[in-house]
Amino acid sequence: MEVKVLPNRVIRTNENETLMEALTRHQLPVENICNGRGTCGKCKVRITGNPSAPSAQDLEHLTEVEIKAGFRLACKVIPQEGMVIELNFVESQDRKESALLGMKVSALDPGIEKFCLTLSKPSLEDERADLDRVLDALTAITGRNYNRPSLPVLRKVSNVLRADQFVLTVTVSENEILEIEPGDTAQRLYGVAVDIGTTSVGLALYDLIAGNLLKVVSVENEQTAYGADVISRISFAKASSENALTMRNAVRRTINHLLKEIESKTGVPKNEIVKMTIVGNTTMHHLLLALDVSHLAVSPFVSVCNRPLEFSALDLGLEINSQAKVFLLPNIGSFVGGDTVGAIVGAPEVLGQGNHLLIDLGTNCELFLHTDKMMLACSTAAGPAFEGAGIAYGMRAKQGAIESVTITESGVDCKVIGEQEPIGICGSGLIEAIDEMRKAGVINKQGKISVPETADKLSNELRQRIRSVEKGREFVLAYGTDQSADVTISQKDVGELQLAKGAVCAGIKTLVEMAGISVAELDSVTLSGTFATYLKADNILNIGLVPDISPEKVKMVGNAAHVGAIRALLNHKEMDMTQELYKKIRHIELGGSAKFSNYFMNSMYLERLS
Repeated sequence: MEVKVLPNRVIRTNENETLMEALTRHQLPVENICNGRGTCGKCKVRITGNPSAPSAQDLEHLTEVEIKAGFRLACKVIPQEGMVIELNFVESQDRKESALLGMKVSALDPGIEKFCLTLSKPSLEDERADLDRVLDALTAITGRNYNRPSLPVLRKVSNVLRADQFVLTVTVSENEILEIEPGDTAQRLYGVAVDIGTTSVGLALYDLIAGNLLKVVSVENEQTAYGADVISRISFAKASSENALTMRNAVRRTINHLLKEIESKTGVPKNEIVKMTIVGNTTMHHLLLALDVSHLAVSPFVSVCNRPLEFSALDLGLEINSQAKVFLLPNIGSFVGGDTVGAIVGAPEVLGQGNHLLIDLGTNCELFLHTDKMMLACSTAAGPAFEGAGIAYGMRAKQGAIESVTITESGVDCKVIGEQEPIGICGSGLIEAIDEMRKAGVINKQGKISVPETADKLSNELRQRIRSVEKGREFVLAYGTDQSADVTISQKDVGELQLAKGAVCAGIKTLVEMAGISVAELDSVTLSGTFATYLKADNILNIGLVPDISPEKVKMVGNAAHVGAIRALLNHKEMDMTQELYKKIRHIELGGSAKFSNYFMNSMYLERLS
């Protein structure tokens, strides 16, 4: 059966598969938070030709306006001949690039070098083998002895020598030859730093000779088709060996897609990229390597490997130079991965004297506390609410997402990415909206939305924006059109944010207490992550996401995990430092902590929390 996907795709569907399964199989973008169970309401597609009758889940999650306009949940649609589908192909706003630009990196020492050699030609008096001729000249320049080269290098050495009158360039890593090329290409040396996020993947291309950033690109992680969070993906991957390979191939395709994009945008051939560094949480790390993830999410939460790893690009199926060095930063525990280590390297001020807290906010939340006596790290069960999952009109930071909110007596002013009609709200907008609703009196500190008939302190305009729905009350941020629904925040949405921010705040309090200090004794609180870049200190303190401290101590550093990968790319000593970090950081599991549970209950209030 054939289904048309606008604007120009036609896909064939299999018998007994849902539209969601067909779109996922064809690698077409559709949000899948609940892994096809019909509980999240996020896999909306618009059927413009031959629409199916709405399912019970459609009626539960979609508005009457959306249903009339042809919207359905893809996971509950059985494809029919002649069906025409419209997907949301809007690319994510490239917040990774804007968050990364301006980041400062350390001294340039990538650990990979290029040497141009001019060799004497063979003669009857000098019958050395071609490889010996190369190795002798290289040793004379560097003073190092070299291992035997890889088979691909060995197979082309003769042709390379003779391609340009015995002038060639050799790429080496310590005592290993990675590549040989005819002519003088010593000034062309490139590397990429990759941030594998649960939601999106970012890739930065660097000139390793000058240390210059050439381009940053990012795209949604293809693994999102199999679940929004790490628990969903662990469950999917451990169901079968085929599923595990599906997850590995999805993230591999995502990285290779970005490599192809960066080649087209910069003109740098992928084969000239000879070094890659990768950060990601422990689940992303394991899925990329096709490691067993079945023990990550069950007590005692054991990973396969935490130590730093090194592979060739060929080993991992990554489409750069086949002998390129690929370094993965170490994990700390099952839910505190190389992205946290990367964030520490990327924000090195947290390793200074005093008491410093690092909060890495994203689809998952990791905490790192450094004092003069110890280093502790943990992960909080915040869930993906900060990325819009679990929120009725929550979405990622795409065009049409409300990213900032101001509420006055006269109404609500929303700043929208792309300056267009709003279709949803992203994490930064949600946090500011909740704080603004709290300040305006639309909700109280318990998170309850006011009853409009008794909310005497509210203006008539704000009271009219509060309305009763089947599962409680909701507040209208932006009114929709004939083709789009109102963007609202419901009582359930407020509760989801309270759970997420309560877990973060409780994790902070628990970690601080275990270190034997108080929150007031923190010298700095650093928030990292692309999402955190767009938060305001007052908002996160006002709703109690972070315990009450001086706003001057709170700072946002952008995507520090990616910066850590960049630092390790540009200076191999930074990579060496991660070896020491992962050994010294003590991992704290909060799951069975009575302290955390007690703090969690008291951290749900929407107010400044001591």
